[in-house]
Order: sequence, then structure tokens, then C-alpha cells
Amino acid sequence: MTETPPASSANPGRWIRAALVIFPAGTVLLGIASFGVWQWKKDQEEDRSFKYALALKREINLGGIERHADVLRGVLKQKDALQAVPAYLQSIMGEENMGYTVRRMRFDRPGAECAVVDTELAGKKLWRDVNLILVPYSENEESAAIALAAMLSIAHELTGQPMLRTLRFAAVPRGEDALKLIAIKMREEGERVLHLHVLGTLPEQLPELWSTKARGTVIDVPTLPATAADAVPFAQALKQKLLQETGQP
Repeated sequence: MTETPPASSANPGRWIRAALVIFPAGTVLLGIASFGVWQWKKDQEEDRSFKYALALKREINLGGIERHADVLRGVLKQKDALQAVPAYLQSIMGEENMGYTVRRMRFDRPGAECAVVDTELAGKKLWRDVNLILVPYSENEESAAIALAAMLSIAHELTGQPMLRTLRFAAVPRGEDALKLIAIKMREEGERVLHLHVLGTLPEQLPELWSTKARGTVIDVPTLPATAADAVPFAQALKQKLLQETGQP
């Protein structure tokens, strides 16, 4: 008498169909779980970074502005000022001093290596909308020392501050090449500068290179303070304006 094989063996197609249903569902569930773990780790890391940055926060004060301005006056007089200024900014704004991740975008000029230095408080929701403090500088530019010192003091007080839109601080050596480099980076990231605060003389090429009129960028070129004492209320007022423009999440 011939035995009838089990139904499962007689119908392997049923197992194949079941696998096609179960395995994709499992893959989706695994993907959801993996994303959840990644998001949790990301939130934990951001929370640690936020608490660390808060511990480094310093209010805008005369001593801080004087200290930065004195150092920068000397740095700007050096023969290698275009290398020394970025090095100082990267060091003083970095994770150990102010808690920022500093980006240094290098480019070459005849006889010198230059760099655009920037750092930011990334927006929690509208991160592609950027409010930018820009400090152009050149060798032996006395006014740039106060401008850079004011920018550093604002950045120090705002470190760890949550933002709705991105707030970026940037220092650039004067010249069309530096402005083009920033324009390329912003275009690659799909960013739009909503408010631009230029501490110093507005570079003539900037509006055209950055298409500020077409993008609706509001440009502010305030009169720079002449002394460190005047820079304190100047920086405090600019900080309040930045908070209003960026918004809080």
C-alpha cells in the first residue's frame, strides 16, 4: 500500500508563498526597530552634547571681548595672518572651549593657504534656513579684531542654545574666492540665508555671488563699535536680534 506524503511536502509552493509574506514583513519590522534604536542613540548623544555645551556657556562681558580683541590684533599683524586667524578661531570655538564643531574650508591663494571658518547651532526644524553672522577680514585690519571678538562673545553665550532655524558664525578672508566657496557649499546643501549680519564692510561681490536679492536675504551692516566697552552692548543687542530671527523650537 502506497503512503500518501504529508501535505506540507506535497505543496512546497505554500511555504514559498508564506516566506514571501513573512520575510518582507520581518525586514520592515527590523528596519523600524533599527531606526528606533538609531534615533534613541542620536537623541542621547544630542542631549549629552547640549548639557556639555551649557556648562561652557559664558555671558557676553567686557573681559572676554577685550581678551579676544587683544589676541586678534596681534594675530592680524602677523605675516601669516590668513593662516593664524582661522587657527585661533578653530581653537577658541572648538569643543573644549565653546562646545562647537568647527568647520575649516581651505583654499589656496598665490603664496598662501587660506580658510573659511564657520560653525553653527543647527536648526531643529528649519535647518536649511540660515541666519548668518559674517566677519570679513584682511591682514592688519584693526576693526576686524573688535568684529571677531564680538562674534566670539555672542557664540560663547549662545552655545548649546536650541534654535528653530540655523544660526551660523563665519569668518572669511576678504576676496571673491572665499565668497564663491561659501556660495558653492550653501548651494550643495540647499540652504537659504534669511538674515545676513555683516560685521565690517560688506564685500562688493557678495550680493551677486550669493544671489541675495533673488533669495530675499535681509542684509544688515551695523556700525561697528570703536572700543571693547562699546562692543558689549553692541553684542548683547545683536544676540537678542538673532534669537528673534532664528526662533525657538
